[in-house]
Amino acid sequence: MIAQPARFKTPGASLRTRRGVLLWGMSLILLSWMPSCADARDQESIKADAKAQIQAAAASAYYTQPEYVEVRLADKRLVLPDCNHAFEVTFPFSDRATAQLDCSIPAWRGFIQIRLREGGAAFRYNLPLNKGDILKRSHVIRQSTSTGDDNSDRITVLEDVLDRVLNQPVQVGEVLLESHFSISATGSSYKVEQGEVGAWVANEIIPRGNRLDQQSFSWELITGRAPTDLIHQGAQFPMLEALRDIMPGDKLRRSAVKMAPAVRKNEEIRVSIVRGSLTVTNVVLVGRDATIGEIIEVTNAESGRPLRARVTGIGQVEIL
Repeated sequence: MIAQPARFKTPGASLRTRRGVLLWGMSLILLSWMPSCADARDQESIKADAKAQIQAAAASAYYTQPEYVEVRLADKRLVLPDCNHAFEVTFPFSDRATAQLDCSIPAWRGFIQIRLREGGAAFRYNLPLNKGDILKRSHVIRQSTSTGDDNSDRITVLEDVLDRVLNQPVQVGEVLLESHFSISATGSSYKVEQGEVGAWVANEIIPRGNRLDQQSFSWELITGRAPTDLIHQGAQFPMLEALRDIMPGDKLRRSAVKMAPAVRKNEEIRVSIVRGSLTVTNVVLVGRDATIGEIIEVTNAESGRPLRARVTGIGQVEIL
């Protein structure tokens, strides 16, 4: 018997064909997977831009801060187009919960749900109160406040301090703080010696509705029975207005005054806008009565353009 060398078989045509089909199939899988990942990244970017646009538009429309606008874009079934320009954002309904997005190229329209969260809010005194006064609900108002006014000592639940005794005098418009109150829930009013009792006494007529001026009063010690609601010596007069005509000789009492708005509807206020090295001075018209800290609409008296502003003081606003 003669031994012959073994023959190694070379891959046949069928095997090469199967390998080719396998490689082709894997290529198709990769190609189909890569665009989907790209689309996911694109949607994330598009939605981030749309969210910022909606927040800015809602802040302008509803006089709030963009961070207080919650935009609901998390649903993955919602696919936004890659608009060639910024979306046109409008609010066609009165529910304050729906934003309409329009895109010209590609032509597209969609409706997005939003939620307006309440901004920082604070309880403020609407009258000046004395040390020893017991806080009542009628002494307090609730108002929006800027983020910079946040204070860990601030009262967030009014019922926690109702009927509690103040341990210091407080001003109208001042934010309620825990440190203003004595530890005991209720108690007798703070007593002062009779000889220490003083009052602001009017030295001229103050008509009803007028803002108070300290020059119209003098601080005097009084004898005999003193009213329990006298305005304390450190009161901020510009924050008060007369509820009735105050006559010469009248003692200034809480029952005769109320919290005055810092700015009044249709009041003209001069504001300065700084842009780089350029300062522009304009006159704006106030849209409504408001107190310090509130965000309001004002109108440029020259152009008629509406603007948003924050009330910063008596007769003062800051353009946002």
